[in-house]
Parts: sequence; structure tokens; C-alpha cells
Amino acid sequence: MSTYNGWTNHETWCVHLWLSNEEGTYRTCREFARTAKREAPTCSQVREKIWPRSRATVFLLADAIKGFVSESNPLTESASVFSDLITSALCEVNWHEIAEAFLED
Repeated sequence: MSTYNGWTNHETWCVHLWLSNEEGTYRTCREFARTAKREAPTCSQVREKIWPRSRATVFLLADAIKGFVSESNPLTESASVFSDLITSALCEVNWHEIAEAFLED
């Protein structure tokens, strides 16, 4: 499996680049990270000792970032070759890797 600039793939690198290089989205993702850290201890997987809090934090943050990007997609209104390509590319993103990068900040 090949990587791209130290990331899992080009899609993951590209999404992280855009999220971290624009101040508004960067601040939004940092707020998601604070929320994930705050909510992780109450996650059922943590309470039931299935996951450590750190893993729950990554999963919660990855889900929040993925949802944010999905909601921001302007091509979801109608079917087209472009919307299909965007959806396909977003399926390749390693959301956990992006979450881990924001948690390291």
C-alpha cells in the first residue's frame, strides 16, 4: 500500500490539508476535538471497558469531522458524475488518522 506525504493516501492528506489550512474549519475541528475529549469518558464502550478513553476520543472525533465534511459537500443535491467521484474519494479518507492529527495539536 502506498502512502502520500506521510498520510494513508492522497484523499486523507487532501482533506486534512483543507481542514487545517483554513482558519474557520481548523477552529471547528479543534472544537470537535475538545468535545470528543470531554464526551469520551461517558461513551458506552469506555464505561463497559471495551475501549480506553483515548480510542473513544478518536472515534468520536473522526465521526464528527466526517459528518462536518459530508454536510459541507455542495454536490449532494443531485446525482452526477462529479457527485459520484466526490463520494468515492471521501470513502477513501482515513478519518481516524485525521482525528489523531487534530488530537496531537
